Amino acid sequence: MNLKQELESRGFLNQYTHEEVFPLYEKWGQTLYVGMDPTADSLHLGNFVWFMHAVQYMRRGNKLIFIVGWATGMVGDPWGKNSERTFLDEKTLQHNVEAITEQVWGILSHLTLISWDTFDYEVKNNLDFYEWLSYIWFLRDIGKNMTINQMMNKETVKRRIEDPEASISYTEFSYMLMQWYDFLQLFEKHDCKLQIAWSDQRWNIVTGIELIRKKLDKESYGVTCPLLVDSTWKKFGKSEGNALWLNPLKTTPYEMYQYFLNTNDEDVEKFLKILTLLTMEEVEEISQEHKKKPELRYGQKNLAKYVVTTIFGQGEADVTEKVTDLLFGWDVLPALESGLDDQVSDALCEATGWNRIEAKIYRLIDLLVMSWLAQSNGEAKKMISSWAVSVFGEKITEIWYTIEHSSDTKRGGTLIRKWKKKYVFFK
Repeated sequence: MNLKQELESRGFLNQYTHEEVFPLYEKWGQTLYVGMDPTADSLHLGNFVWFMHAVQYMRRGNKLIFIVGWATGMVGDPWGKNSERTFLDEKTLQHNVEAITEQVWGILSHLTLISWDTFDYEVKNNLDFYEWLSYIWFLRDIGKNMTINQMMNKETVKRRIEDPEASISYTEFSYMLMQWYDFLQLFEKHDCKLQIAWSDQRWNIVTGIELIRKKLDKESYGVTCPLLVDSTWKKFGKSEGNALWLNPLKTTPYEMYQYFLNTNDEDVEKFLKILTLLTMEEVEEISQEHKKKPELRYGQKNLAKYVVTTIFGQGEADVTEKVTDLLFGWDVLPALESGLDDQVSDALCEATGWNRIEAKIYRLIDLLVMSWLAQSNGEAKKMISSWAVSVFGEKITEIWYTIEHSSDTKRGGTLIRKWKKKYVFFK
């Protein structure tokens, strides 16, 4: 399967500027780039989609330049915003650049262990392009190549100018010139002929290509991937309206695993193609096996394990899988009796929202209220008498049941369940 066929079959292709870009990047030794502004100290799941898009080029021996836009981040991208972004100070930007750089290294290291591929890449800060740049030269040699008419045609800019409540500053208006200049610099200094991005960035890519043509009389290329939505047309990468981050301090491996474990059946095959390096034959095999008994969530489990392994590493994926089995499996007690290591018991605490409590004898109703599984002693008593509460997988019906809590046992703590899906683990 050639590059274009691979991208099409995986669902990565939206639009491209030239047909010849695909045979060119089928050969090894070419350079491409993707870019983002360090507005946060982590990539999110949406970024992961175009990251995996870029990996398809890298697997064919091409080099990826990942631009972390300190300079453009100082200005702020007006796209999709109805008001000006809050400016970040230099210390925050530097922290964000370093954090994202470490994430890129981590993800590609995990992918190397999974696929045995080697990936040629470089993370660059576009501050290097502007630090010693003359403002007068930039206006004269770059600004003159683009007209206000062109810039006004951009939908976000047009909307902000026409809306008296919103408006747009000259600073944000200049962002487009900087984005085009990035492509020009990468072409001149690194022979980078291709930019890939989301479909909503097509206009910026095409205009950057035009700038390169005017300044250098050479051809460059652009490829966009579609914005990813699930089968309900919900934007991919959001959980309860919040972004899912690739930083375990912002989104835990358990939360990421649960997100994919709860994927709609209709989306499993699509996400396996986009978010993994499994072959099309392997994806088809998983899909067919999943369809035999969808209630077992075979496809979702494979998807969740692969993505968590890619983002956080094999060790975190194994622990997350074990925690999920402990919380939602049928044989909870034997698993707990066999003993939990500290990493698994810590992950259980994290997954259920609790940590350490003093080692002593507790009434079950007190633990239910302490953990917010019940709002009052009265509600706790009703839950117990309704057979709604389990301790270590065993149903409890005695209202005054007591638990001798200790973290020194093999079980590592105390696991309480309310109905089927509400858990708390006290260490």
